[in-house]
Amino acid sequence: MYEDVKTGDPIPKLASFWNGLKAAVARQRLLPGVGVRLREMSFGTIINFDGTEAAMWDHPWRASISGKEATFRKGLIDGLEPKIGDRLMSGDDKNPDPPRLNIVPSLFASNGISLICLELECSENWTTKAAKIVQVARLDDAEATERDMPLLPPLLPDRKTRYPLVMLRRREGGSFTAFQIAYFHLRHIALTSSSPQQTRHFFFPG
Repeated sequence: MYEDVKTGDPIPKLASFWNGLKAAVARQRLLPGVGVRLREMSFGTIINFDGTEAAMWDHPWRASISGKEATFRKGLIDGLEPKIGDRLMSGDDKNPDPPRLNIVPSLFASNGISLICLELECSENWTTKAAKIVQVARLDDAEATERDMPLLPPLLPDRKTRYPLVMLRRREGGSFTAFQIAYFHLRHIALTSSSPQQTRHFFFPG
């Protein structure tokens, strides 16, 4: 830290204090992100945000909806690229166009919600073995009311689990609106116990 200065101090000490003060102010400056505009005023800073511009951020898992089909920007789970059907989500050398996920109207719950999920299959050691993108009415496969919707990634048969990437809400007339959930590449860890039914899955940015 810089020492306080007082009348009569030598100029080098004053200069050192002044330069340190400028550096401290510079470190506190706000830096705008995507869709953010800053206006510095005498009384502070006004922050304006344009959500439509920020929505164009080209992030992993970003969903693009056209009619009743969806494509996605490449995302990775534990370094593995998921598939849509039998093709990698970003396409391949034989067919570079990314595959499309058909949005099925019957896969909406009674509350008008459907989820596009990452479905993960684990090995015997509970490491990531395979992954695919699917549309489901619920994270789990149970038939239950909205209040029974699981909040944690479910434990599915065959060492599988799911993580939501996009939420779809059905509108009147059959159209729907997409709400992005995942924005980063993902990592997965399974906390196991003596009983496989007590295994818990966790996902985090990676």
